[in-house]
Amino acid sequence: MATEPQKHILLAEDNPGDVQLLQYAVLTYGRLSWCIYRVADGEAALAFLRQEGVYAGMPRLDLALLDIGLPRRDGWEVLRLLRTLPRLATLPVVMLTGVLTPRDEAQCVALRPQACLVKPMKIEDYRHVVEAIEQQLDVSARSG
Repeated sequence: MATEPQKHILLAEDNPGDVQLLQYAVLTYGRLSWCIYRVADGEAALAFLRQEGVYAGMPRLDLALLDIGLPRRDGWEVLRLLRTLPRLATLPVVMLTGVLTPRDEAQCVALRPQACLVKPMKIEDYRHVVEAIEQQLDVSARSG
């Protein structure tokens, strides 16, 4: 049986606690091999995605996880700009948030990320987040 190639994922998240919870959940519940690159604000996310400055030469991503409430540029603005770049317009994106507001729901409809997921309060509930992300990775692998 062939092993699955490692999945390269950008995690744009400013809360270190949320980063640790997601990393723990991936190790505990994930079935795929993830290589997570982390940035803490929207400007750094754009630089990483464009492979600019210190992010030059980074590998091609399989998926971007964007926290909606990022400093410097929020996740929606990062996604909006991402969709204007021909090389990155089709990159699968999953939005993460602590609370899904009506504005976020409207942005989800307008900008059409692969998913909008609410970050759980309990670690065991992260299983569903990991499963949803891996489902998007499976879909993009089959279509790409």
